[in-house]
Amino acid sequence: MEKYAAISFVVMLLCFQGVVVQTVKAGEGNGLKTIEQLIKDAHEGVSCIGIDEMKKRIKKNSKLVLLDVRTKAEYDAAHIKGSAWVERGIAEFILVRKLPDPNAEIVVYCKQGHRAGLVVRSLIKAGYRNVVSLEGGFDEWVHQGNTVHNFLGEFKMVNPGKINAGSFETDFYQKKN
Repeated sequence: MEKYAAISFVVMLLCFQGVVVQTVKAGEGNGLKTIEQLIKDAHEGVSCIGIDEMKKRIKKNSKLVLLDVRTKAEYDAAHIKGSAWVERGIAEFILVRKLPDPNAEIVVYCKQGHRAGLVVRSLIKAGYRNVVSLEGGFDEWVHQGNTVHNFLGEFKMVNPGKINAGSFETDFYQKKN
């Protein structure tokens, strides 16, 4: 009987440990920041402009660099006319090589502005002096009824996709052997 009690106790402990591990989330004492904290950090110290201001700047400066830092798939599906695609993780490395003017006027956008904030901060650290993020990003551009482009031409989107980092699913513990 004691053997069964000991086994039951061990099983109960293992189950309890699994519950504890599964319920601890980012920001709850495990050292990870919450999504809200990451978003706040991404925007900290970043200058943003609205869509109307961006349109004025485009009319005023034909050399304005409009930089889309979403994924290649997002860019290929639809992007703001005249934007150049550069992957977020390597934007500063590409621009330092290909855009040697530290005074170039650069407007960075992504889906909602969070990734763009990270890129703006990196570009400023790299030495660019005139870099801003598009407030609300691509989603806001679409919500305001502006046209977008892809390989099919120009069109208006009815509703941008709802997929974001919060809905991203992956299995980090796939079999390695």
